[in-house]
Amino acid sequence: MSTSHGWFRSGAYSLLGHIDFPETACAPTGVLIVPPFGWEDVCSYRPLRSLGRTLAASGIPVLRYDLPGTGDSSGDALDSGLFEAWIQSVDDAASQLRDATGVENVAVVGIRLGAMLAVSAAGRGSNLQDLVLWGPAATGRAMLRELRAFSNMERREYANGDSTPPQPIPGLEIGGFLIAPQTRRILETLDLSALPRMQGRRVLFLSRDDLAPDRRLIRALRSAGCTVEVGTGSGYAAMMAVPHEAIPPEATGRAIVEFLTQGTPQKRNDRTTDSSARSTRTVESAGQAISETIYTLKRSSDSIFGILSEPLRKTQHAEWCVLFLNAGAVRHTGPNRMWVEAARRWATQGVASLRLDLTCTGESDGEYTLGTENLYQDQLVDQIETAMDSLRARLGVRRFAAVGLCSGAFWAFHAAVRRPDLRAAILLNPRLFFWDPEVDRRRLLRRTVKGLTEWADWRRLARGEVPIESIKQVARMALDRVQAPDARGPLQIPPEAMAEAWAAIERSQSRVTLIFTEGEPLLREMEEEGQMPPETSTRVRCVRVANAGHTFRALWAQLSAHEIIDGELRTVLHEKQPDSDCVDWGKQYAARESWL
Repeated sequence: MSTSHGWFRSGAYSLLGHIDFPETACAPTGVLIVPPFGWEDVCSYRPLRSLGRTLAASGIPVLRYDLPGTGDSSGDALDSGLFEAWIQSVDDAASQLRDATGVENVAVVGIRLGAMLAVSAAGRGSNLQDLVLWGPAATGRAMLRELRAFSNMERREYANGDSTPPQPIPGLEIGGFLIAPQTRRILETLDLSALPRMQGRRVLFLSRDDLAPDRRLIRALRSAGCTVEVGTGSGYAAMMAVPHEAIPPEATGRAIVEFLTQGTPQKRNDRTTDSSARSTRTVESAGQAISETIYTLKRSSDSIFGILSEPLRKTQHAEWCVLFLNAGAVRHTGPNRMWVEAARRWATQGVASLRLDLTCTGESDGEYTLGTENLYQDQLVDQIETAMDSLRARLGVRRFAAVGLCSGAFWAFHAAVRRPDLRAAILLNPRLFFWDPEVDRRRLLRRTVKGLTEWADWRRLARGEVPIESIKQVARMALDRVQAPDARGPLQIPPEAMAEAWAAIERSQSRVTLIFTEGEPLLREMEEEGQMPPETSTRVRCVRVANAGHTFRALWAQLSAHEIIDGELRTVLHEKQPDSDCVDWGKQYAARESWL
């Protein structure tokens, strides 16, 4: 199968869609996947991509897309009339799927809020046929109640007893995503119990694993003339795990294929080419028009996906490009869509940027479930270098800055050590500098000696994330430490490798900014082990932010991160730069072998 990426219009919005085409002919019915909201959209993105390809492998073309004001689509959470735009987008996306593939009918697979939008669109007369509704609620009030509960729980991530600034933007914040007051008021009045224009539709109503489905909505659908089949949507919780651990819902995917192909004629449509979606579009940001382009890197065994944001006109900073790297396995939109906002903002100031999906993340090829260890492989840094070389060749870019959070900060750090033309690396909460499979066990040991006083420790133990053998080993080591309190524990940061890295950065005169939330393990270890940046260095800066959480979820923390990123980029853009074309690349690559 193959995937086509491009933007299409929906009212005032430009929406990014991805069409998964079957290998040859298409079934007469295509599928539109309408995503959930906020953090659930982030977690389920890769599993839903897998679901789309499962359907395409069965001959069913699939369109996945970002709702208005979300992901890579235009707009933002504060837009007036956003909820109506969401509903309208379902109808427009269905039309886009028909135009691109030639299918006669469009079935919808909606997840949570996406399922509720699909029902709303169908009830208003949209040209939709079968509906697969996974975990919807009958009312917006019920969904908001659950979102508020989640919001209260996730605040524990960054609540350490200190006071936090007030929320800077009105509305309901859930996991760092905003539902504006107008959208919230509309959701509070949304009631799907009265559904006109629904006669004759087939509906597959899926629960969230073993949670009871919303019986009120099932009754409403049947009363409206729908034939409703109720099933267990197994794999929902696994699909909504943190992105690098989220698992595609294979069993439910097979159930959806079976439901959609029941009684379907065997006739197939000849595959057509997407003629209306565009790989480049103009979007407005802060009142200025910029360009965004699908940027694909073809390699021998796979393909890497990215989105390039550029000013419409060449500026004095045309030789620069900012790389925004995946935060763990979160797709190229970045944590809480921060990379989209930053990339568009800097494009209005004349600086191009590439939001990149490395292998196994977002829209790039590779496995669907990574695990922690695979987030720290050297080949991912190689891919960053491949992107830099491509940008040099295609656009004439000569200097780069890289921004990353968590594992993305790890990659940015190593790219800065390797490449003198990477003039700035902005590292938000790096988890470690050098990969060590024992890092979690050692950190747990240190905290065990002091007592398990952190909520995250208890949570990991309760979820069974720490193997019993590791707990026993930690207990034995903790006992040894208590019996010999003067014994120094193992170092987390290799001193020689760290010294070599700082020396390489100093030689290339690149700028590195470490941005840590107070309490981050790596920050503590740097202080305890005397590995803070050299005081004599003028190229390394360490910034501390309180109560922001590891991923800077809180809205005020996001704004703080944006301010720091902007300040560092402004500094490096306006300082005199060495000519990176004169660097002895052979010496640079030889030097890196000594500390890798």
